[in-house]
Amino acid sequence: MGVNDLSLSAGALDEASSGLAEVAAEFADELGAPPTLAEFLELLGWALPANSDATDGTFIAPMKFKATLQGNKPYRSDARSRVPDLNDHFFEDAREHHIALVEDVHASGGAPATPQQFASAILQVLRSGRIILADVKPEDIHKLIADVPKKRVAKPKPGDVLAIPARRGGYHMAVVLAHNCFGMSLGLFHGISAQGRLDASLRGAARKYPVHTTWDLVADGTWKVVQRDESLLPLFPSDPCIYHRPNAWPDIDTGEFGAAETSDGTLRLIGPDEAREVGLLDGTYKQVQLAAYLQKRLDDEADHP
Repeated sequence: MGVNDLSLSAGALDEASSGLAEVAAEFADELGAPPTLAEFLELLGWALPANSDATDGTFIAPMKFKATLQGNKPYRSDARSRVPDLNDHFFEDAREHHIALVEDVHASGGAPATPQQFASAILQVLRSGRIILADVKPEDIHKLIADVPKKRVAKPKPGDVLAIPARRGGYHMAVVLAHNCFGMSLGLFHGISAQGRLDASLRGAARKYPVHTTWDLVADGTWKVVQRDESLLPLFPSDPCIYHRPNAWPDIDTGEFGAAETSDGTLRLIGPDEAREVGLLDGTYKQVQLAAYLQKRLDDEADHP
């Protein structure tokens, strides 16, 4: 079977096509114009169901795609991407539709979906005719492949200590807490380590609330695993949560100041102090921070303590 010969079930194709068409339409409403093919693929590449049992373990965000148009013309776009301007819910919604796709591939093939099978599924969704793009007609997309590294990189494990390069030298330090449906959860430490080691002074400066991020900068070697210390794990919550703003949904109570959700779906209403500290009150909170964004945020905080 070639990378674009995969056949989805009618139900999975209909569900994913309708759902991702809504994501593309909301993109247009939010930013004033439909996404380009490059923007749409970028959004999908960040919204991977990376921790699903239906994937083969090589799904690393951001997954990149190469598209070829009719006539074997390579697709490219030089326009500035607007994807960094999108709110979290675009990625959450896309991820939910992706899960339906890879689960269908898993069920039909009897094995976890590969990145190339995922790309094939996305191509079928694009060819459904329901998604409006700004620069190409979906029916003109001839081929779509996942551009993934040939070398397989193991995910860092809970207890692995990461050294994150700081803008002005030294390293921000973090410990991996978990991989769950929200992404890679990190416990962070205040301060800069000159040598990229978590010494006693930094151990005592653990931040109260973990963050969720992607692990692409671990995969490419920018963030390095420098130690392993499972004794750090009790410094942070055992089931790291994400947060939802007040009135996030019309039929679910998320409280006056917001709510915390653990990976099993349990909601806990929070107070003003927690909402302020995680960034819900001033609108700076992101449920999943792209690794490059998190690194920049840590640099900005270090420059303006």
